[in-house]
Order: sequence, then structure tokens, then C-alpha cells
Amino acid sequence: MELIVLDNYEELSAEAANIVKALIRHKPDATLGLTTGNSPIGLYRELVRSHYSSDISLERVRIFCLEEYLGVQPDDRRSLFGWLNDLIIAPCAVPGSQVYRLKGEDPEPQISCEQFERAIKDAGGFDLVVEGIGTNAHIGFNEPGSSEHSRTRIVSLNESTINYNFQYWNSAVPSYGMTAGISTLLSSKHILLLASGQNKAESLARALTGKISPDVPASYLQRSRRLTVVADRDAASQLSGL
Repeated sequence: MELIVLDNYEELSAEAANIVKALIRHKPDATLGLTTGNSPIGLYRELVRSHYSSDISLERVRIFCLEEYLGVQPDDRRSLFGWLNDLIIAPCAVPGSQVYRLKGEDPEPQISCEQFERAIKDAGGFDLVVEGIGTNAHIGFNEPGSSEHSRTRIVSLNESTINYNFQYWNSAVPSYGMTAGISTLLSSKHILLLASGQNKAESLARALTGKISPDVPASYLQRSRRLTVVADRDAASQLSGL
């Protein structure tokens, strides 16, 4: 594990963008698993700026959107695919044929989960997964209690996650979601974990320095093939011995 602690969110975002850009320069058709939430927004904006300045091109990358709400259409303002599309996919001109999403609107959503897993395998697996960490130490929609062996599936969202996500929509947050599982994430060649803010300090410390446990889903990242954690000083304030 590599831990990078920076002074603030702007420096965190720039460093995370440098890591992603280095991969894309090395492998222009890299397969990326991207998450939503506050933590990666700055990273995505840095990548868009780099795209517009012709510093890099994302036109050959393959993007997998790692979470979605169950029962939500892609044009619903709560759609997590829609969020990623507006923030990075469309601005960076990534062709739709290279974008893979969990179809929350599918009448057979579990089939969509299985198709998602097959698409990851067909793409040769993730080169890089970008994740954040929840205040209850979830990653993606893998809530406390998630199995290390879990694959992409339908999940019931924790009440704390529903309440936290209300800030984004100011309207009803679905009680169920779809998410790439712990085992799916751990199959990535490289995981980039972002953490910003004092409210993430306890969960980050539990994940990186505590016992590996389903009660702390992010603790499974200790078993990653390669894990890079980029945190600001507030989020890293409870870390010791790393």
C-alpha cells in the first residue's frame, strides 16, 4: 500500500489526476472503474481540463460506472451514471460503446449485474478502480456486512448512506442500489482510494489499520494487489503506524 497525504482537497485532486493520467499515457485503452460522490469530483474535473488542453485523451479508455440506484432511469437526475456522464464521460468524448453501466431501470436487474461482470472479464479486467470511502467505511454500495467474495449485485442501502446521499438530490433517495462487489473491486490491478475531510478520518483509519472485517468493508482493500491511498490531512488525521 502507498499512502500519500496532502494538505488539502485541491492537492489531493491534482495528485489523483496525475496517477490516472500516467496510466492513460502508458495504456491509452485502459479499463477504468469509476465511482461517484464528493471525493472524486476534483479528480474528474482535472481530467476534463487535461482533455481540453490536449494533455491527454480519454477517447480510447473503457469506463465502468461502479454503482447505480435500483429503479432509476439513466436520465433521472439521481442517476449515478448520469452524474458520471455529465462530469467526465461526455466532456472527455468517451464513446458510448466504451461505457458500461448498471441498468437500474432493467426489469431484470440481476441479469444486468451478471452482464456487467461478463463485460469486465471481456475487457481484461480493471486496470484501475477509483473509489471513495463512506463515513461507515463502505466502498461503492458495499455496506457493512458485505462479503469479501461478493460480486456485482443488488444491495439494500444503509440508512446512514441514504441520509448522507440526500444532500446530493434534496429528494427521495432509493433504498436499493446496484454495485460492483468487493471481489469485483479487488480483482483490479490497481485501486486508487480517495479520502477528504475530517468526517472520513475514523473510517479511513479503521479501514487501513484495523482488522479486516465485513463490518468495515473498506478494510478488504488491505488485500488489494496494489492500493494507493490519497488523502488530505484531515482525513489522515487518525492514521498512525503507516
